[in-house]
Amino acid sequence: MYKNFLLLLVIFTAISCKKEDNTNPPTFSIIKGGMFILNEGNFSTANSSLSYYNPGNQQIENSLFYKVNNVPLGDVAQSITLNNQTAFVVVNNSGLIYGINTSTLQYEGKINNLVSPREIIFINDNKAYVSDLYSTSISIVDPINYNITGSIEVGKSTDCMVKVDNKVFAANWSGYNQSKLNNTIMVIDMETDILIDSIIVGKEPNSLVTDKDGKIWVLCSGGFMNDELPSLWQINPVTHQIEKTFHFEVIMQNPENLCGNGNIDSLFFTNDGVFAMSIYDNELPKKAIVESDNRTFYTLGIDPTTSEIYVSDAINYDQNGIIYRYGSSGNLISSFNVGIIPGDIAFNY
Repeated sequence: MYKNFLLLLVIFTAISCKKEDNTNPPTFSIIKGGMFILNEGNFSTANSSLSYYNPGNQQIENSLFYKVNNVPLGDVAQSITLNNQTAFVVVNNSGLIYGINTSTLQYEGKINNLVSPREIIFINDNKAYVSDLYSTSISIVDPINYNITGSIEVGKSTDCMVKVDNKVFAANWSGYNQSKLNNTIMVIDMETDILIDSIIVGKEPNSLVTDKDGKIWVLCSGGFMNDELPSLWQINPVTHQIEKTFHFEVIMQNPENLCGNGNIDSLFFTNDGVFAMSIYDNELPKKAIVESDNRTFYTLGIDPTTSEIYVSDAINYDQNGIIYRYGSSGNLISSFNVGIIPGDIAFNY
């Protein structure tokens, strides 16, 4: 996929952005129940952006970070995570994380000097972990004071993460710049900040979900060069044992974007189209609930309250993309235009 290809080829460069006074408050209202859309933009062009969608009146507002703060968001806006009243935006190729007020969208602070950050997960209000594409360690950061306080050496690059009880499970998605196989989920003790285990799954685990029973699901593409069949795994977070494994039938497929519905008793993922299955199913779904119809489906989000499906179309990766909104059964509700390469989605509840 284009995203994976670029991420494996770019060389880290850092940019610096300074805080500006807020002289242009938005006229658009940021209400609870809407969703932030992070538009990645193109590498080395610093054209990423932030959008907000209100499903109640179907209103979309684009380029909000720039409109409020008078500075660009940066080079490749990778992921967005909400914590209390702050949205933490990880800007991968700029090597930083912005803190943005979720109501005013004003800049609150930033964490600098990260190598190639991917995602942030909050351990508590005073501690968070940041995964990294190029580094073999996970950064420990203080999200209150916006600084790096330590690191956890794991020996591999890291990407998506989930938290279960007192442990964080981190996927070793990328094989770039490392000799070890990228087929593991690394287990970290949140109290000691130490790597305690490593679980072997399929090659290139790209997304993680915890279900209603507390089990972890891992979706694996099978490798950038289609080295093996893509696969879906279920892990017991207590024993670290594999409890279920499903293999896709076609090695050239590239399933991604594993998500859970509102009750977390169903799983959704993209694989050209959008597919859904129960966490209790004994086989992978055969038919998409949303066909791609030659669109370039790029990322997926499931509303945790309504279970509505939001899937982005990156089109040609150079022009502004589109978000399609579907009901939980796959009926089209609406669509709206956003920025270049619409990526991560965060629901504002």
